[in-house]
Amino acid sequence: MVLTPGTDITDRQWAVIEPQLVASSVRLSSRLRRASDTLLAKSGDNKSARELNGALGQIELDMGRAFTFFDTYMDVLTQRHAPELGAMLAGCDVLAREAMRRDHPALAIIEPPLVYCERGIGAAIARESVPFPDGSSNPMPLIQIPYARLSEKYNLTSLLHEAGHQALYRLQLVETLPKLARSSLQKSGASKTVSQLFALWMSEIGPDFWAFGLTGVAEAAAVCELFAMPSAQALRIAPGDPHPPPYLRALLCFDWCRRAWGRGIWDDWERDWINAYPLDAVPAETRRLLTEARHFIPVLGQALFDGKLHVLGGRRLLDLLDLAAVSPARLEQIAGTAATKIDLKGLTPCAQLAAFRMIREWRKLPEDRLDQLMTSWLIKLGRDQRRLN
Repeated sequence: MVLTPGTDITDRQWAVIEPQLVASSVRLSSRLRRASDTLLAKSGDNKSARELNGALGQIELDMGRAFTFFDTYMDVLTQRHAPELGAMLAGCDVLAREAMRRDHPALAIIEPPLVYCERGIGAAIARESVPFPDGSSNPMPLIQIPYARLSEKYNLTSLLHEAGHQALYRLQLVETLPKLARSSLQKSGASKTVSQLFALWMSEIGPDFWAFGLTGVAEAAAVCELFAMPSAQALRIAPGDPHPPPYLRALLCFDWCRRAWGRGIWDDWERDWINAYPLDAVPAETRRLLTEARHFIPVLGQALFDGKLHVLGGRRLLDLLDLAAVSPARLEQIAGTAATKIDLKGLTPCAQLAAFRMIREWRKLPEDRLDQLMTSWLIKLGRDQRRLN
C-alpha cells in the first residue's frame, strides 16, 4: 500500500507491520491452495453433496479467521489515504506514543502505536502481542477512537486512557493495582463488597489515573462530558463489569484534582455532578453501595498518589508521569492569551492537549475556531514526527 508523504505512517511503524502483512498474505495463499486441492479431491470421488457443502463451509470459516489480521490493518491503513483524516491520525499516533513511552525499561520498548477511527461512541485498544483469531500476534498497540472524537479533539484524553491500558499491562500493574485498592480500602474500614468492587474496577480506574497524570484537569473535564449519561446508566452497578459507574468515575477525577492542587473549578464540577445524579432515584442496595463507595474515594486517591509499588522498584505510579507540567496555574496562563496567540513551547504533546482543553473551559473560544486550531496542531504533530523519522 502506497501512502503519500503527507499521510504516511513512520518508517518504524512500517517495519513492524510489513513482516506481519507479508506473513498473513503467505498464510492466506497457502490456505487457498489447500482449499482448492480439497475441493478438487472431493469433486472427483463419490462423496455426497452434503459432505462437499460441509467442506466449503469449513473453508469459509477458516478463511474468515485468516483474513482478520490482514483486513484489520488494511482498513486501518486505508484511512491514512484520506488527506486530512490521515494527517490528524498521525498526530494521534504521537499523543498515544508519548502516553506509553515513560521513564521505565518496560515502556521504552513498546512498538509505536497506530490509531484509527471506528463506529460507535467509545475508544478501545488491541494491545501489542494480543493474538488475532487466526493465531497471528498483533505487532503493535492498535487504538480505536470514534470518528466523533476528531470533531471534539479536546476530549482526546480518552486516547490516553487506552494508551494507559497498554502501559499498565507492560508495567505488570494489572494485578498489582486491584490488590493495592483492596488492601487500602479494607484497612480503612470499607466493606468487603465495596473493596472487591473497587478492585474489579481498577482495570479502568488505573488507565483513567494514567490519563490524569498526563493531562491533569483536562481528564476530569473530559470525563464530565463523555460520561454525562441518563441516571439509569450513570448510577448502574453491573455485576462483573470492570467499568465503574460513570457517577463514581467523575468523582474520582475530582478527588485527584483536589489532592493535587487544592480547591478549584473541579469543586464546582463536582457539585453540579452530584446534583445531576441524586441517589434517591436508585434501588436501596445500589444507593447503599454508591454512598459507601463515594465515601472511600479519598482513600483510593491517597493509595494511587502515595503508594510505592514493588514492581516499579519502590516508585509511585505518579513518578512515571508529570503533573507539574499540567498544573492549572500554567495552563491558565496559556489559556489567558489564547485570543491572540497560543504559545505551546516547552509543553509535551499530552500537556499541549491539556492546554487546549483548558482554553475551552476558561477562554470560551468559539467551537469552530478551537477546532481549527486543534486540527492544525494535530496535523503538525504528525508531520513533525514523520520528519524526525
